[in-house]
Amino acid sequence: MANVSDIIENFILSTMGNADDINLSRNELADFFNCAPSQINYVLTTRFNLNRGYIIQSQRGGGGFIKIVKLKDFDNHYVYKIIEENLNKPISYKDALYILEDLVSKSFINKTQAQAISYGLTDKALSNPIKMEGQLRANILKSFLINVLRGDNNE
Repeated sequence: MANVSDIIENFILSTMGNADDINLSRNELADFFNCAPSQINYVLTTRFNLNRGYIIQSQRGGGGFIKIVKLKDFDNHYVYKIIEENLNKPISYKDALYILEDLVSKSFINKTQAQAISYGLTDKALSNPIKMEGQLRANILKSFLINVLRGDNNE
């Protein structure tokens, strides 16, 4: 049985369909699913984030809304934004895989490149006496993406 987060995510995805964006009301969604608005926030931040190819725009207040924008036209600005927002701090292996999957889906890197770098980002590959896997993972992925952006295949 799916949990409420999965149900909310599936509802948003099905409502969005093939559209590039969708406007939603956080409070109306919370009322519809009989949950707290914080549950909606959780779904938005974990399921509709930049790592998964979405940008959330929100306006608070009486007429507030949430706009979910699906990134479809890929450009280097998107990669720079990933580097700037996601890779200047430790990241989990799961988040690294989301980034790689999205970059493959947008044809920025190919599946073989994504698979190769994913092997080097596992906790086992990054094990060391001090628990720094998340920061090492971010540094490796950042270096990889910067070199791909530059067209450097030798480093």
